[in-house]
Amino acid sequence: MSLSLLRGLAGPSHGVFKRWIDSFEGEPRIAWYPSAGEDFRDLLYLSPEYSRLNPANGIEPDAPDIFIHSDYFPWDSSEFLDSRKLHLDDNTSITLKAIEELPSCVLPLDPEVVDSPEGSVATGRVLFLEIEVKSEKLGQYTRPVLYVFSENGAFCAERIIPEGGWLSHIVHVRFGGGLGGGGKSAGGWLLHILRKVRCELFISDENLATSKGDERILNRYPILKELGSPPHFEGIRTIPSTSWSSYGDVTWNKIKEGN
Repeated sequence: MSLSLLRGLAGPSHGVFKRWIDSFEGEPRIAWYPSAGEDFRDLLYLSPEYSRLNPANGIEPDAPDIFIHSDYFPWDSSEFLDSRKLHLDDNTSITLKAIEELPSCVLPLDPEVVDSPEGSVATGRVLFLEIEVKSEKLGQYTRPVLYVFSENGAFCAERIIPEGGWLSHIVHVRFGGGLGGGGKSAGGWLLHILRKVRCELFISDENLATSKGDERILNRYPILKELGSPPHFEGIRTIPSTSWSSYGDVTWNKIKEGN
């Protein structure tokens, strides 16, 4: 279940993340943003505050309790997380309030999937972040984020599914298209895992396709394959491309039961 995955990523550490786990009652709702790069817009758009101001066209599942971002991050020259200020514009600031290094998560970098199989100094690291959002419209709040610097398919196949991770939300936005690490996968393989991880909302732009990199991931990791047709979606909210990724309009797809 969700706590099993989080405890596995925490390892023997006894810092702020372990205290967050120990203080949580029940099973936390996890939003996973694969190929996240330096983007934290999911903390805005998947918040209860945003949902109240922008009601969905139907019943929307509850918001996440914690966010997991993953990206193998091949750039040695990046200044990501070197500054506490992660984003600042006229309406919103996103600030790093706390950071804790967790045990590493070293996973394969398949040259048939990624463009830079050598990775970088960040690749394999795992960080727990406390992120503060200050928004003119949404107010002020803090969210916990786990950042796993690993290739998305390997992370899902070798950690998320074997450790019983339940992911209430999965974000597919500009997957491998510049905000993330780049590569040969367009993210189509994610459709195969939605039932496996009990996903309730699949938030996706219009560039959801199956590429050679996706086929390679599914062939390398049979645990990811879902037999039969993918689940049916009910679109409950769509925002224009320019509001998130400039890579196609983004739709909140509620996964319909019984499909």
